Amino acid sequence: MNVLLTHGYFLADDPHEAELMRPFPPLGLQYLVAYLRREGVAAEWWDSTWHPGPAAFPAAIDAAKPALVGFYGHTITRPVTAGMVAEVTGRGLRVVAGGPDPVQYLDEYFAMGVEVIVVGEGEVTLAALVAHLQANRGRWDFAALADVPGLAFRVDGRTVRTAARPLIRPLDSLPWPHRDRADLSAYFAAWRARHGETAMSMTTSRGCPFHCAWCSKQVYGDTFRRRDPDAVIDELLAVKAEYAPDQLWFVDDMFTLNRTWVDRFCERMVVRGAQTPFYIIGRAETLEAGQLARLRAAGCYRIYVSAESGADHVLDAMKKGTSVAELRQAGRLLREAGIEMGAFVMLGYPEESHRDVLATRDLLRDLDPAVTLVSLAHPMKGTPFYDVVKDRVTGQRGGRLTWEMARSPRYYDAAQRMLWADEARRRAEGPVEGAGAMGRYAWWRAVMAAEARRG
Repeated sequence: MNVLLTHGYFLADDPHEAELMRPFPPLGLQYLVAYLRREGVAAEWWDSTWHPGPAAFPAAIDAAKPALVGFYGHTITRPVTAGMVAEVTGRGLRVVAGGPDPVQYLDEYFAMGVEVIVVGEGEVTLAALVAHLQANRGRWDFAALADVPGLAFRVDGRTVRTAARPLIRPLDSLPWPHRDRADLSAYFAAWRARHGETAMSMTTSRGCPFHCAWCSKQVYGDTFRRRDPDAVIDELLAVKAEYAPDQLWFVDDMFTLNRTWVDRFCERMVVRGAQTPFYIIGRAETLEAGQLARLRAAGCYRIYVSAESGADHVLDAMKKGTSVAELRQAGRLLREAGIEMGAFVMLGYPEESHRDVLATRDLLRDLDPAVTLVSLAHPMKGTPFYDVVKDRVTGQRGGRLTWEMARSPRYYDAAQRMLWADEARRRAEGPVEGAGAMGRYAWWRAVMAAEARRG
């Protein structure tokens, strides 16, 4: 039975990522393909990223000749996925979906034509679905599926959710992601054109035990499972030997969580001569000088920190578990260690005032991150943040929920531009460039102030 997987993500529909141009192939699909192949299934994945839209999808189906098509569902891909599902069902093929979005929008995905939704980790469950279809000559036996953990499906207009499937342990029992040079070529070309270098991604863990109110945990829950350090380095060395990327991005939600593990990883990187430039995400309160020195020796050159806000009461509302003082301390430690900081910032959280936005600007001035990624707060079903603002949800745009924020869209647009202009002013290398950035900063700061006065 041939299986075709896709994520329905088109870079052309994501102007923010197109501006950043730091794309990576979807590790989740690559893990699924590798696992299915190990189980003897003829699995492929179709990367929609570089296509202008779904018009190329029928040709991918023709080439793969699948009996089963699986979609990784995400908030921003839901609108386009509906048409792609219709293409699959119109051919009489079986169709399933998984990922963080479908479990919160079961009715919407079933209405598209999705027949079965995978709830939680996908590898074992998807392999079980393939085996089920093979045993039933390509048809679903929903009575039998009721005994398969980790599923949701609809029978006679009634939604059925089966028992939760146990999480995969140990993670190193999974095969490495299925990587192919042809899949990587477009990514390498995009990185070289924009940044003059290439990058690849890896993961050392799954899950995050923290409870940020806006974070969706539909796939891994609150667990945190980690691979053996030497197993990670084995994969890293193989990736370097095969593809020679200039740097690696460890996609872990929280790389610095376990100090013992991090220290062991860094020690083994040095002992095995595996040092290579890489960057990670870390929590401010987990960073300490000795650990940062060891990370630097292993090749870490940047740590992204979830700063989010310069106001403690906003961080508390987000359930961040981090204070502004800890963020400032993290910035100082990273500077002393010679490691760049990357900062995530979120604007528009319900408790945020105009003064709090300016406090965030002041925090960024103190942290002086090498990269600042700014986002607007948007609620996702299944999160505590959604529960707080669900009565203020007004609709959807591009798959994302829209809601009544405290201030106008023009205010938040100006706030983002003000932060970017302030960063450009700090980075300016000459008086002309500096004056231009200062002018942009002053303009957007004035627009913010005017919008704030309007309430």
